[in-house]
Amino acid sequence: MKRRDFIITSLKGSIVTSLPISLSSFNINSSKIEIGIIADVHQDIIHDGTSRLSSFIDLMNKRNPDFIIQLGDFSLPRKQNQPFIEKWGSFNGPKYHVLGNHDMKDFGFTKEETMKWWKMKKRYYSFDHDNFHFIVLDGNDPNPKPWYGYDRYISSEQREWLKDDLNKTLKPTILFCHQSLEAKGGISNREEIRKVLETITNKNGQPKVIACFSGHHHTDYVSSINKIYYIQINSMSYKWVGENFKYKRFSNKIEKNFPSLSKTCPYKEPLFTIICLDSDQGILHIEGRKTSFIGPTPNELNIPNADKMSPTITERNLKI
Repeated sequence: MKRRDFIITSLKGSIVTSLPISLSSFNINSSKIEIGIIADVHQDIIHDGTSRLSSFIDLMNKRNPDFIIQLGDFSLPRKQNQPFIEKWGSFNGPKYHVLGNHDMKDFGFTKEETMKWWKMKKRYYSFDHDNFHFIVLDGNDPNPKPWYGYDRYISSEQREWLKDDLNKTLKPTILFCHQSLEAKGGISNREEIRKVLETITNKNGQPKVIACFSGHHHTDYVSSINKIYYIQINSMSYKWVGENFKYKRFSNKIEKNFPSLSKTCPYKEPLFTIICLDSDQGILHIEGRKTSFIGPTPNELNIPNADKMSPTITERNLKI
């Protein structure tokens, strides 16, 4: 069963979505967890990435969520990115990384160099916080032949680790991966990985994974497959539009230093969100945030499907 944005009602501008999921089947205590999330800053493409990240970090230090996480396509280990990575490090709490496809190989850097730059000890890992278990996957394993294109695969080694990790936990689980486990263009073997998530259940037959978050696709929607939410978090910075719709909006100096910037439609203000996992109310709340494009907009550039390109993270209440 698969449904996208199956809206039941609207409350104070938020979308309320219901699935046959119940945290009561996990027998956990009441708690509330807040998590700050960003995706696809693309510090090496956008010209004002440090300023965008600062808006997020400064607010997080005021809001004091339980932890923050970035969903990949973040920052390459280049000297000019030192202020950016220092800003990330200034958050006064736990912070976690997810590897994106542009966090390696671009400019010739390796995955290991980027992980060292971020102080990321493992490329896939898990951790607990209060009543919840969290899993981070690396969706950048090499594609097996005859598949082609950029690496967007989860290897058998990582898949077996995932099975083992899920079998060990008794807690409801949130999964993070840069590429979607639901969308076309996401993880190549996504059906295989979804099968793992769907078949490892608690004693009441409820999948232990209740939601999967991803970035990569620079879009904003929620879908569900077999009682699991798949939540796409929009880019902090822009929508990629490519060579055919390139447009130079900024000074010659900026465009020279960031040569791919013209192939984007940048967002005016940074997009990010805070999610709240409320086990007492049985709600996963996603805070909404909306900005506008720095013109010309996708509509003004006559880009196909421009109406589906929105600089938005939608406010949502997902029943869990």
